[in-house]
Amino acid sequence: MSQIRFTGAKFLISVASLIVVIAGLKAAQSILIPILFALFLAILGSAPLYLLKRMGVPTALSVFLVAGIMLAIAVGIGTILAQAVNEFTTDLPRYTVRFNQLVLELDDYLAEYNLEIPTTNIFNDITPRAVMGMIGTTLRELVSALSSTFLVFVVMLFMLFEAAGFRSKLQVAMGEAFEEDRLKRVAIDVQRYLGIKTFTSAITGLGIAVLNGYMGIEFAILWGLLAFLMNYIPFVGSILASIPAIIMALVQFGFGPAIFICIGYLVVNVVVSNFIEPVLMGRRLGLSSLVVFLSLVVWGWIWGPAGMLLSVPLTMIVKILLEHSEEFQWVAILMDSRPRVIQKRLEV
Repeated sequence: MSQIRFTGAKFLISVASLIVVIAGLKAAQSILIPILFALFLAILGSAPLYLLKRMGVPTALSVFLVAGIMLAIAVGIGTILAQAVNEFTTDLPRYTVRFNQLVLELDDYLAEYNLEIPTTNIFNDITPRAVMGMIGTTLRELVSALSSTFLVFVVMLFMLFEAAGFRSKLQVAMGEAFEEDRLKRVAIDVQRYLGIKTFTSAITGLGIAVLNGYMGIEFAILWGLLAFLMNYIPFVGSILASIPAIIMALVQFGFGPAIFICIGYLVVNVVVSNFIEPVLMGRRLGLSSLVVFLSLVVWGWIWGPAGMLLSVPLTMIVKILLEHSEEFQWVAILMDSRPRVIQKRLEV
């Protein structure tokens, strides 16, 4: 009986601790999100940093080269997004008028077949202005997490400097308890996941930009960048990214091309998520669908759109760390899409 009471008390303490941690994460949102973005950028930049060091480039120069390239890419993407959004906002009245005309044409078409459907009421919430307002709000919240660009850049810079000598610090601090192989496996797994996800997101964005450009859809680069960013958000990200381009195709060319764009988005996302990504990622880093969905809900509730963007990377990092923890390996097995595979790997 005493053992049962102890286990129950331990469970309650664990739940209470988890609630306190979640409350702390929610309260510290404004400072933690930029730091996490900086951390993910530093993880992505650590691989080329070590490569430059192996080539004999001094540490300081390597760090500044990697950080400079990543900052230039981020500024370039932000500039393109801002310019495209401003141009779209300028042309928004014209798109709205054309969209309303299409709704009236649809009413007339349905009336020919004696179908009285209040399409005007149905499409009230998905006008170009409403959709871009929703997308704009999401992007603004994501960009607001990076609004302290200087802070993100400086934190990433210091993280890259720390990464260069972090292993030696741990070895001195932990002594015989330090397991360099385990730390190396954790770092490699995290880098591998973030690198592959960024690569597949880039493929998705490129495919969407080419698709829209081929169809003559305006702001093709904007839709490609939107698809690249939203690809980090599971389930709903790809759907949200497709809506503006579909409406743009509808406004420009009508229902036929809009349906074609919809099918094109579906093909690109299915090919990348069901073929390219599993081949590159393998089953080693797979999360179950339930865990992915719950992570989206939980992190989205804690940190909003930025949390949704970071949900899978954060959950993936937690899972990788749990895999390499003897006490919590069972949690990683429960989170995996193929638990027997991960269990065999952990037993090796």
